[in-house]
Amino acid sequence: MRRIWIVLAIAAAAFAQKPPKKIDEALRARISEFYQDHVTEQYRKAEQLVAEESRDMFYTREKPKYEGFEIANIEYLDHFRKAKVTVTVKQYGHAEGFTGTILKTPSISAWKLDHGKWFWYIDPEELKRVGFGPSANAGTKPPPGAEPPKVVIAGTPDMALGKVSLDKNEIVVKKGLTDKVTITNRSMGTVTLQVYQVLPDVKVTLDKTSLNRGEQAVATITCGDFPHAGEVQFQVMPTDEILSVTTKRE
Repeated sequence: MRRIWIVLAIAAAAFAQKPPKKIDEALRARISEFYQDHVTEQYRKAEQLVAEESRDMFYTREKPKYEGFEIANIEYLDHFRKAKVTVTVKQYGHAEGFTGTILKTPSISAWKLDHGKWFWYIDPEELKRVGFGPSANAGTKPPPGAEPPKVVIAGTPDMALGKVSLDKNEIVVKKGLTDKVTITNRSMGTVTLQVYQVLPDVKVTLDKTSLNRGEQAVATITCGDFPHAGEVQFQVMPTDEILSVTTKRE
């Protein structure tokens, strides 16, 4: 009898994690519309699917041109009111001598329900953890005749972007070569990293994907027999920033 109750409890827990059909269908439709707008390069239409408070960030982020996409995974949060979404996108790689090749890369985004509709957004709480807040010099009175210091307003892109950097922006690729790139987090909080774009016969691994303030990650780039030149890219979350390393043949 006890075993039956355990089985029923497990089944109930599994069922509880399954989203209501209407919610899941509505989110998938909005995701598809958002990414299709990136396929057709109708970014003004995509903007209508962005939460109001995240539109400044959407304006400043890179607008990639996708050739296609597929929803890979949806992780529902906050009682199905928020979701972390992974979409596999198809786009042309910047590979010298590899024109016409489409690469598949992951695109991670956050979505939330607002007045019954799903919107792409950047979580303000996450942004606070990566440096959003009053400027350090916001309350400093400038010397007489000096230009007032720039006051960065919390919630604007100025506080989030450019806080994570690479120690080099260019490397040489050739058969069997291994090189390393150090990624440093200079924001006020924690960011996560993932490899966003790789090149044919080039392997990229990160020794860590979560960086607290001041921490570093090392990306090891290993070339096979026929490595291609172009760009290796890393995605920074929650800012959705893309960091690029240009690879050139010796």
